[in-house]
Amino acid sequence: MKREAAGQTLHDDIGPLLSAAGLHLQLIATDFPKTAKRMDEVFRILDEAMERVRSLSRELAPREAGSRAGKPASSGVRPRRTPKRPSKS
Repeated sequence: MKREAAGQTLHDDIGPLLSAAGLHLQLIATDFPKTAKRMDEVFRILDEAMERVRSLSRELAPREAGSRAGKPASSGVRPRRTPKRPSKS
């Protein structure tokens, strides 16, 4: 039962925290386009961390086949490339 609780905590608590961090990083990346190369590496690391959390969560607390709750909301945090914001004059 402890394994299932740990898996559920990873899924319900840690996963959303990593996702929130990724969203904040996306905002920073949008505001500071010159950091794109470094941010890509940070996004890659964060995506890897999220995948490891998902994998461990599934291993500790497997979901029923067909359960929507076991599916991730997104496949990662890497932002889509957006057009550059017009500069304020």
